[in-house]
Amino acid sequence: MAKAQERILAKELYLKFKKQKEIARIVGVQEKTIGFWIKKYAWKQERDAHFNSGKSQISQIKKLIGKLTDQRIELSRKMDEAILKEDYIKVEEIQQSANRLADEVSKYNKTLANLDKENRISLSVYLDVMEGVFKGIQIFNPKIYMSLLDFQDDHVVEMSEKLG
Repeated sequence: MAKAQERILAKELYLKFKKQKEIARIVGVQEKTIGFWIKKYAWKQERDAHFNSGKSQISQIKKLIGKLTDQRIELSRKMDEAILKEDYIKVEEIQQSANRLADEVSKYNKTLANLDKENRISLSVYLDVMEGVFKGIQIFNPKIYMSLLDFQDDHVVEMSEKLG
């Protein structure tokens, strides 16, 4: 495998939180080479940025809300059992737990809404970034840039509708 391909594969594995030793074994290079690439190409910063991104945080909170919802469903089942047994002390305990869960879910939902609001990008910012990307492509390879003109137009329309 060519060095560039090894490095690309190593980066992909690193961004997926594989350990350096495992990456070195899979790619077929020394572990110190992986460490060198991580430092030289700032992979750790990129991985951290992906992990701490708004999108990642939103996903994690949604998973947490899902788990809390599952717990609430289980409490509901236990409450039904306690009611059938006429164990009203247990019903009261379960109701208190259910109320705490509902409060927790409510707080996470508010956090989720705030994260969503904070992480929305405006159309103007998006267009500025895309303009920079396409200028970079134009400098790097004018032929590729020309082949992407139709895509650029279609994409700008799509994103204008989505973000505008």
